[in-house]
Amino acid sequence: MANRCDFRKKNGSRCEANAQPSNGLCVFHDPSRAADGRRARKAGGIRRSQGTRALPRDTPDHALSNTKEVSAFLAESINQLRRGELDARIANGLGYLTSILLRALEQGPVEERLAKPEATLAANAQVGKMER
Repeated sequence: MANRCDFRKKNGSRCEANAQPSNGLCVFHDPSRAADGRRARKAGGIRRSQGTRALPRDTPDHALSNTKEVSAFLAESINQLRRGELDARIANGLGYLTSILLRALEQGPVEERLAKPEATLAANAQVGKMER
């Protein structure tokens, strides 16, 4: 297990970050790396403040009623991501949602197949009640 940073916070608890082997401090609390930390925080803030890239509002909707249409949609989204037209966070959400959609599309035929025997059983039960 890695050593933890020796820095103590205002509340007395130790920093939980991994310590550098050279001085027992993490890169965030090492005074010799303070300039690196400032640059990293600034770069992170700049990146975070940039809005997510989304498709224009007039982008047409996709019909996603079968696996072939979902596959075509995913292929288009992947290419938009590769070209930088789609933010990676949005692409990640689309991938997650399409996986849910694919599972739902797979369930439809199963439910339809199960509905037929259930209807037959219900009809047989009705016939049995009438014969009594």
